[in-house]
Amino acid sequence: MSNRFTTNQSRAILICAGVLILLCTFFFVFQRNMDSVTEIEKEARKYKNQVNYLSNLQMQVNELQGTTAEHQKEMDAYMKEFPCKMTQQKAIENIEKMRIKSGVRILAVKPARERKFLDAGTFITLSAEEAEAAAQQEAAATGSAVAVSDVEKHPEKQQSVDKMIGKVMTYEVEMSGTMKQIMSAFDWVAANKEHMSVTSLNLAFDSSTGKLTGPVSINYFAMNGNGKPYEEPNISGITFGSKNVFGTFK
Repeated sequence: MSNRFTTNQSRAILICAGVLILLCTFFFVFQRNMDSVTEIEKEARKYKNQVNYLSNLQMQVNELQGTTAEHQKEMDAYMKEFPCKMTQQKAIENIEKMRIKSGVRILAVKPARERKFLDAGTFITLSAEEAEAAAQQEAAATGSAVAVSDVEKHPEKQQSVDKMIGKVMTYEVEMSGTMKQIMSAFDWVAANKEHMSVTSLNLAFDSSTGKLTGPVSINYFAMNGNGKPYEEPNISGITFGSKNVFGTFK
């Protein structure tokens, strides 16, 4: 009886030991491996998503490469629509052409200092007053005039788009004319092959003459580095002085 009890105890102990071994194997080996498998599966899904994302990007790159040359051609053509620089002579020529085309009377012309709207591929959103103040502060801080880049020194030399410098000069043109003539002048500015824009106007109607009179601000744009040769305008037929339409220039 004692031997049988001992044998049963031994079996129970063996069974418990086996169960304990199984439990230990499950929790310390199998479960830990399952956790590792779960982590590996998460990492695998993560890398798979990255691969899919990169694959989609590569497809987009391949599509864009096929149209890069065409877009570059369009960009070059657009940049060539700007003059490489805007001089007072060029601005005067444009104003005179506008006058002849529309029939408006030009009473006075007041030029403003040029400022940048594009610098090395970055658009500048400063207003004219803010740009002027920034230039003065920079000059005061350095104790000298604002440095001029090589692109500005040689505006006719071809540069890549990311090096071009866009500039704008605002001219205040005091004009007088009928509504039709004034609108014709604005249409000429809008349709000109060189980029210009009317930024502000302050016209007063004179009921005795039926004409509008007042200042109109016109922006003239240039693109330094677009490779377009500058053509000196012929303004020999335009007189200057206090008794003509361009009384501001002497």
